[in-house]
Amino acid sequence: MCSLPAALLAFFLLASSAAAHPLLQDAMWVQFEPKRVRVAVNVSLKEIQIAQGLSADDSAGLDAAAEKHGAYVAGHLDLKAGGQPLTGQVTKRTPPPEASTPEKTFYQYELAYPLTGPPPTQITFFQEMLREFPYAIGTPWEVSYVVRMKRSDSSEVTTGLLRAQQPTAFPSGWETPPAQTSTVEKRGGWRTFRDYLVQGVMHILTGYDHLLFVSALVLATLSFWEMVKVIAAFTLAHTLTPTLAVFMAAFRLPAWVVEPVIAASIVFVAVENIVWPGRAQARLRLGVAFGFGLIHGLGFAGGLLEAMAGLPARGTWIALTGFSTGVELGHLTVVLPLFGLLALGRNTRREGFARPVVRYGSALISVAGAYYLFVSVHQQFLTH
Repeated sequence: MCSLPAALLAFFLLASSAAAHPLLQDAMWVQFEPKRVRVAVNVSLKEIQIAQGLSADDSAGLDAAAEKHGAYVAGHLDLKAGGQPLTGQVTKRTPPPEASTPEKTFYQYELAYPLTGPPPTQITFFQEMLREFPYAIGTPWEVSYVVRMKRSDSSEVTTGLLRAQQPTAFPSGWETPPAQTSTVEKRGGWRTFRDYLVQGVMHILTGYDHLLFVSALVLATLSFWEMVKVIAAFTLAHTLTPTLAVFMAAFRLPAWVVEPVIAASIVFVAVENIVWPGRAQARLRLGVAFGFGLIHGLGFAGGLLEAMAGLPARGTWIALTGFSTGVELGHLTVVLPLFGLLALGRNTRREGFARPVVRYGSALISVAGAYYLFVSVHQQFLTH
């Protein structure tokens, strides 16, 4: 029954980056014009380093790599109108106004896609950024985009999510007069909720920090109601801080603080299971789950907070609601089978099963957390 923690540990140790997620989130702006589609894409320095084989300390080759990356962006972003591919080219590259961590330092590439004939009612987008590069064995990087769209003769902005290798048709709004474009936004509300729900589920299932942390929480719970309360506390906190951070920048913390604390939280809970098992069934564990959940929430899926900045209020709330719902579903996908297996083992083998599972499973998780802590601190040291 220690197979799940062991698998999590092995999979985590294969990761080549301190980041706990292979998901990177960027922003994209789209303007639909009668004769062309204009696209502006934010690309993090992290992506340029991965795609161009640039080391973290190679500042001398950064300009050349950023210039070369424009062709990569154009080659990995495909647009179609009426089933026919559009040919785009990079028209401008804007360097970042300030440097931060690689995940939060963005270049912007502007592209133009000429149109022929009458303006199409929708444009299909397809992107496969970084899919050819492994994050870990069997797991490629995945880039997705928070998309803001508008028609050139309208001020109304609609929103969407463009995920990797998922062809997505965005309405251009040309089938309705500018005064009626709100109908396009209403039709897109459900799509935005659905897309962010999927993103929330994937945020958990591909988030090694969350998998390790919730596994450590569940290992020590003895009843279904106890498990529900502790996971609910973590989920509530994990939802609260990103929501506040989207609307108030004061609630954000730098990655050099968040990442090591997340790693330390994994070690803390796992060690507590071993050394002070009684605390795992006390109210204090709810406080621990909630407190660390606030920090885990600030580790949100790779740049999503920055990508969502400036979204229309309606689109922001739809996206946050969908994402939070997906996070909860993702947690249930992990904790219910794990708790069920543990409960079955306890009922059939009792103490001869429970104590070794908690002890050795927590030991494996603590080792993974310690490794994550070491690598994250080392990486933050290199980037500062």
